[in-house]
Amino acid sequence: MSYLSAEQRSQVRGLVLFTAIATTLIVWTSLADPINLPKMFVLTILSAWVLGLVASALIYGRGTNLPVGLWAVFVFALGLLVAALLTDVKYTAFFGALQRNDGALSYLALATLCIAAMMSFGPTDVKQVRTVLLVVGSVLTGYGFLQSIGNDPFNWVLVYGPMIGTLGNPNFLSGLLGASSIATLWVIIAKEKVWFRGAGIILLLLELFIIKRTGSIQGFAAFGVGFTFLAIVKLWHINKRVGVISLFFAGLGSIPVLMGLLNKGPLAGEIYQTTLMNRLDYWRAAINMFKAHPFTGVGLDRLGENYRQYVPQVQVVQAQTTDNVHNVFLQLLATGGLVVVLPYLFLLGVILWTGLRGIKASKGEAQIDIVAIFSIWFALLLVSSVSIDNLGVAVWFWISGGVLYGVAHQSLRKDEHKPIGKQKSGKSAKRVTSNNASLVAPIASLVVTIVALVIMVPAWRSSAMVMDLQRNTGGLTQPQFVEKIKQVAKIQPNNVQTLIVLSDMALRISQVDLALGYTKSINEKDPRSYYGNYLSATAHELRKQYIQAIPYRVRLVELGPWDTVNMLGLVKDYLQVKELDKARAIVARISALRPDGDDAKAATALLNG
Repeated sequence: MSYLSAEQRSQVRGLVLFTAIATTLIVWTSLADPINLPKMFVLTILSAWVLGLVASALIYGRGTNLPVGLWAVFVFALGLLVAALLTDVKYTAFFGALQRNDGALSYLALATLCIAAMMSFGPTDVKQVRTVLLVVGSVLTGYGFLQSIGNDPFNWVLVYGPMIGTLGNPNFLSGLLGASSIATLWVIIAKEKVWFRGAGIILLLLELFIIKRTGSIQGFAAFGVGFTFLAIVKLWHINKRVGVISLFFAGLGSIPVLMGLLNKGPLAGEIYQTTLMNRLDYWRAAINMFKAHPFTGVGLDRLGENYRQYVPQVQVVQAQTTDNVHNVFLQLLATGGLVVVLPYLFLLGVILWTGLRGIKASKGEAQIDIVAIFSIWFALLLVSSVSIDNLGVAVWFWISGGVLYGVAHQSLRKDEHKPIGKQKSGKSAKRVTSNNASLVAPIASLVVTIVALVIMVPAWRSSAMVMDLQRNTGGLTQPQFVEKIKQVAKIQPNNVQTLIVLSDMALRISQVDLALGYTKSINEKDPRSYYGNYLSATAHELRKQYIQAIPYRVRLVELGPWDTVNMLGLVKDYLQVKELDKARAIVARISALRPDGDDAKAATALLNG
């Protein structure tokens, strides 16, 4: 028997695709993090319901003969859990860094959707992904156009430019539109009605226009991958010799692109942009972290608190910090070590190999469909090598990977109607098992979803109250403001990220005792917290308690051995307590690191003065 009945497969497909749409498009402006937290919330809750459905089917199916793709996802999830439990700060490990939200919970949700897609999609269902991506591409294109002409209905605090879509960053918008443009191209070359293909051409031109306006090359790179793959296969169908020639020229054309990544050749100026140069520091730091912690990394999503220690001394951008290395492979390698990255690479390899075999085994329109979904997945895979796992984009990578595996796996078995799972003979056994799974699945989904809500609702409440505090600072008396801060702190006492924000708020209204109470809790929970130590030092300095501030500044030197800004603060503290020898030593260190820097000049002037 199959693990999912035809009705269950249809239900799971709908839930998977709805989760993808909701995760990509949702924003919630009443939260302190209006982009990433709502995406994590929706992703976690909806995938929890999906988990109940597929887990019930697998348990009642009593099958051990699972396809290697499912086992690969299970092993990745296990490695992820091991790494999370071994991480020193569990909240960050499971919820992710502040305003990233790509910790273990998000990855487990994505893995669940991947499994569900593997189990529910077959060759006859693959065009549903195309349809949904067309909808998402159309919405993001329309919204992008509004942003491009200055008519955004939301008053975003913009850092990277106005073209952010619902994803918070031009690169993310560009990358996802690149993937959706492949789905649009899929319509154009398929055997569809003329009006539908004509509408596809218009949509494709608009998508490429918005990609251009983002200023990011990620979308064009993604579309280029899809265009190349689909063009080669289409030409191959027309004439095999022409297909071989196109394959040769595609390989030839990839050479200047690869050279451009190395800042060489005619495309170097377009490809080797400043943002890519910045990533060199990130990647070196990630490799250094892996060398120091090869098996379990520095801790899931703990890169930010380790970056200053492992970044090279000679940086492309001086004093730059980050909590993500903008390369999913290196991010997982640095934060999860081999425990996470080896299962991840194995999973990608299984999907890649199965997808290529499925392409080879299929023919005609079915082959076009598999190549198209392969192109979408592979394009997002390439984007992830220079980007962050933004949940609104990553959800499509994991779902398209699951769909690709499910479709290719069934194509290799030469049976479109036989979904993944062990087959049992006997109508009675099939009926009883299916009925049991159908009865238990809603209950299991409800239980898992309630657990997910219990986990996620406090994070939502906390973010909403922080946003309310930020908006109503001037409308509250100081006692009222302090009471609100205390209320927020009680919601998630282990949420170091929120405690940092509250400590900063307390200092801004001169509530030093309150701030020190929170920073003490931060430093106890996370001794590596840069901001926990920084805010502690600042609080004591506001009170002119320089002796108490110095240990925190010294700790910051350990955490950030190249951070001359903090060293300058330490020089000031040493001078205040007449520790001249120690002040001279720090001034000498600053001058040795960056002799021509402003901090070296300021430190020398303080010492001489």
